[in-house]
Amino acid sequence: MVRWLKRLWRNLVRKSTHVRQEPLNKVSIVILILIDIFVLINVFQGLDSVGNWPLSPQERYPCYRVYQTYQNNDNSDKDFTWVMEMLGDYPSQDIQPVETEGRLGEVSSQCDRLLALTPTVKNPETLALSKEIQNLQTQINEVNQRIATYKEQYDSTLLEEIAGQDPNQSINETTAAQTKADIEAAEAQKATLTETLDRRKAELLNQSEVQTYLTAIGDRQFFATLKQDFERAEFWHPNRQFFLQTLFLLPLILISYFWHRQAVERHRGTQALLSWHLLLIFLIPLLIKILQFIQFGNLVRAIFDVLIAVFGGLVFISSYLLILIIPLLGFGLIKFLQRFVFNPKVQAKSRIQKQRCIQCSSRLRKGDQFCPFCGFEQWISCPNCAAKTYKYTEYCRQCGVDLSDSLPQ
Repeated sequence: MVRWLKRLWRNLVRKSTHVRQEPLNKVSIVILILIDIFVLINVFQGLDSVGNWPLSPQERYPCYRVYQTYQNNDNSDKDFTWVMEMLGDYPSQDIQPVETEGRLGEVSSQCDRLLALTPTVKNPETLALSKEIQNLQTQINEVNQRIATYKEQYDSTLLEEIAGQDPNQSINETTAAQTKADIEAAEAQKATLTETLDRRKAELLNQSEVQTYLTAIGDRQFFATLKQDFERAEFWHPNRQFFLQTLFLLPLILISYFWHRQAVERHRGTQALLSWHLLLIFLIPLLIKILQFIQFGNLVRAIFDVLIAVFGGLVFISSYLLILIIPLLGFGLIKFLQRFVFNPKVQAKSRIQKQRCIQCSSRLRKGDQFCPFCGFEQWISCPNCAAKTYKYTEYCRQCGVDLSDSLPQ
């Protein structure tokens, strides 16, 4: 197996750096590498564009995040906090517009209702109430700070009076009785402000536009349906991306493959080399995408989940499956390359008919046993009649016996 892989690697390197069995000069190799890098970058950019062509679940359901955030909030005053944030300068509840021109898919109509109701919350009445509420909250905070200062002074003056300290030597400018009166006055002011604040909060939440909006965003049955649709879209989106990216790569792979095949058959060395490099460049992203799909694809994960459930919930079963599938995929790719790209018998037929070397495709004289250019032996002895016959052919040219068992697989 190791020797086989080494031979495959040597063939790969030789095929990528030789023209008509002659090695490329260093300048040509550098040029080829630059071309490979340029093409590979553009291929990945194309894959990225194709992957972004279909609308993502977040773009198809732009209201889902807003619904989800509200529905998962269990705070008792979430309605007030939510509305106040909506009325602020940088609200996070706004549904961002989605540009669908030139994109695959459309924004779900399920978001139309909330999209229409959101701007109505921000009107002159609610803005005025919001500003008044903010002022009241600021005043309450200031009063709380004064109360905290008064309490510190009260504790200090009270200790001084208990200790019998001379008032002229006190560090405080007031007495304990006066400080206590200041605390009571501040507490009364705070109660009045808090009462006013509660009334303004109720007024804000009772605004008809706010009530309609909160009813819509608090609809749990609608959110359950929206969540189900969003999760379904989230499940299929990576699979749709993989399918479109594969469609993007397949024409490039087929064009480069048939170009390479024609170039080899017509002995156009430079074209064969360039088309071979392009074929490799197009196969690399496809292999990466296939591996990503197997490792992270939702569809594959769903199949694994089913198999795990069948095997009694043993999670390590998925690791076994990946360990099995990835080598099988690599083995299949190696067999493909060996059968259709590196197998000498694919090219032997046309080269023998054109009296060319089976190995390097150089022209030979009739009867040449060895190629004078690469030294490759053109003949083998038939195991049935012992006569000389061509290598890599399925039948002996003298007795017609089947030589398939002696051909490279």
